[in-house]
Amino acid sequence: MKLKLCVAAAAALGCSTASAATLAELATKVEASGWISGSYIYNTNGEDNIGRATDIESNSFTLNQAVLNLISAPEEGFGGGVQLLAGNDAATIVNPSYGDGDDKFSLPEAYLTYASGALTIKAGRYGTLAGYEVLSDAANPLLSRSLQFPAAEPYFHTGVRASYAASDATTFYLGVNNSAALGSSVDADDQKTVEFGVSTALSDAVTFAIYDYYGTDSEVRTNFLDVVGGLTLSESFSLGINVDYFTAEDTVDVLGIAGYATMKLSPTVSATLRLENLDVDPDGGDKNTIQAATLAVGYTPTSDFRLLFEGRVDSSDDEIYVKDDGTTDTQPTFGVKAIYSFGL
Repeated sequence: MKLKLCVAAAAALGCSTASAATLAELATKVEASGWISGSYIYNTNGEDNIGRATDIESNSFTLNQAVLNLISAPEEGFGGGVQLLAGNDAATIVNPSYGDGDDKFSLPEAYLTYASGALTIKAGRYGTLAGYEVLSDAANPLLSRSLQFPAAEPYFHTGVRASYAASDATTFYLGVNNSAALGSSVDADDQKTVEFGVSTALSDAVTFAIYDYYGTDSEVRTNFLDVVGGLTLSESFSLGINVDYFTAEDTVDVLGIAGYATMKLSPTVSATLRLENLDVDPDGGDKNTIQAATLAVGYTPTSDFRLLFEGRVDSSDDEIYVKDDGTTDTQPTFGVKAIYSFGL
């Protein structure tokens, strides 16, 4: 059987018994994983959702994410990773900073790594360290993302990052990336962004992380500070907080605070409450404050499948939301999202 496979592939790959063994050995070092997610969001204003990072389309069935991860991460030596993303989130999250803005297929991550003891070097395109919430629908605790996720946080970076595990509990980070504010794959100028931070488990119950990104975009100095904390009160109840401060010189200041409370109601049901406040203060303009309250209930009947039900209300000082060809200061939405994961 091995010989037949080798003969069949020889024309394309130049296969031999030895090379087939090499490919088989390589395959054992690569971990494949991914997820597929789809949703339906209902906006009572009858319009698409404003101020959202994901789940922008309303009153429509949406394929949010179809993701394939291929990762090789040896404890010592060279490795790498690639992430492929298709779906609506490829256009709304990734491509504004990488690729065409309306493309439904993207390459969020593609990087090389080198590990030696406690030190790991990563170079290429990779996810940000910042934020309590993440791009992955398979890992995010709520259906929608926080207000500060699109308003103050970068998503991906292109550059080089070093991480040093000082202990089992504490890791330090230092990196140089192309862009501070946008995470762009192509830099707008010669100046780079420096990232540095630390994440630590202060105890079995308390976690804390702080990251800072300082750089220049189109001759404008920018700085982004991110603080994340977690407190586990019991096996069924935990709290979290995320504070973001972004400033662009003589342009805008953004301050976001989000608090999280998650309770496990049963082996298959959990609930997460998110309360948040976002202040946007443009230079020479009027400050606007947006607040949001979100309740998400997750149902996980099996380890590879999850349903998320969510109700959310956004409220703004200004009438920034569209309703019946007019404007309003509130945006209530309700949604359900199904997520199937594999290899996680």
